[in-house]
Amino acid sequence: MPLFDFVCRTCGKEFEALVMGSSKPSCPECKSEDLAKQMSVFAHRSGGGSSSSGSSGSGSGCSSCSSSDCSSCH
Repeated sequence: MPLFDFVCRTCGKEFEALVMGSSKPSCPECKSEDLAKQMSVFAHRSGGGSSSSGSSGSGSGCSSCSSSDCSSCH
C-alpha cells in the first residue's frame, strides 16, 4: 500500500498520504505541493530495530497488531 509520511516545507505540517500512480499529494493545511517525504514509522521499525529481533523467526511481527507500540506485545 503506497502510504507515505510527508512534511510540508511551506507550513511545517506533518501528515500521511496515500499516493497512487503519478498523483502528487498536497498539504491538507495549506494545499502546497512543496513536500519532503519522510521515513515512515513502520519502515523505520521494520528496518532492523530492537523490536524486530524478537519476532524475526515467526514472520508475524507487528503487522497483525493494532497497537502503535511494539513493546506492548513483545
